[in-house]
Amino acid sequence: MTRSADAAGWMKAEAGKAGRFAVVGALATLVHTTVSLGLLQSGMLQAFPANVAGFLVAFCFSFAGHHFWSFAEPNGHSRTTHRMRRFFIIALAGFMVNSGVLTAWLALTPWPESIGLVVAIAIVPGLSFLGARLWAFSAPSRTS
Repeated sequence: MTRSADAAGWMKAEAGKAGRFAVVGALATLVHTTVSLGLLQSGMLQAFPANVAGFLVAFCFSFAGHHFWSFAEPNGHSRTTHRMRRFFIIALAGFMVNSGVLTAWLALTPWPESIGLVVAIAIVPGLSFLGARLWAFSAPSRTS
């Protein structure tokens, strides 16, 4: 196989991973938003606790989708705990950014909390893909 064919194959594989990540991420974002807004609008929780609950539910959904579909690998089940720990660190960093945006929204704008939740949730996905692809779900290093 030529280098250009190798590069084309690699690009196709990466595009597939990015596409699957986008689908899982969009669904996880929908889960986060639905849970958070449901808890907020029902009066069960205020904005921050609702956001935490939504994040935790969406994390479980997101990890399962990425582990078993976006970045699936043969025998990947042997690395599930390793991948989950790394992905949780990335998700937690994203959640901290999300919380910072929500804090600023609530402190600085007169607009509804529900809009602030949606804005805060929408900020993170691009950065999460890079961390997931390059670290949490990276192929195991080969030692000779």
